[in-house]
Amino acid sequence: MQETEIVCGLPWLHSKPERAIFSELGFACVYAVGPSGGRPLRIGWSKQLKDRMSDLQLGCWKQLQIHDITWTSGDMLAIRLFNEVAGLFDKANRRLTGDWFDVTPEFAQQAIRIATGKTNIPTFSHVEMLDKVRSVRKKRIEAAIKAS
Repeated sequence: MQETEIVCGLPWLHSKPERAIFSELGFACVYAVGPSGGRPLRIGWSKQLKDRMSDLQLGCWKQLQIHDITWTSGDMLAIRLFNEVAGLFDKANRRLTGDWFDVTPEFAQQAIRIATGKTNIPTFSHVEMLDKVRSVRKKRIEAAIKAS
């Protein structure tokens, strides 16, 4: 059975080969993170969410939790999606400072879904991201076995 690391309540890639494949694939995400009760929430994008969460936690007064995460294929798409979400919150006058917004986790999830639909950016869940990485690894292992 493969070990799975848990980061901010989410399963994460544990092995070095999986992390290398993840980097190769160039995935990036848009996330909503904040204290367990929600409010305020930080909305952002990242290629290395695990590292980003560590950095954010250092500057936060409460334990942070990921309230929503949406993956896409590349940082340019994640930036575009993030900008759309931030724009929705700005129209609703919900920005506090920087990328912190006075929104509930449910409102953030809904805004990310609306922005995804509006931009037609293909997205996938965290579990689907893990499955994609592990599928590539499995295919590479099978190809190596066949070649030997």
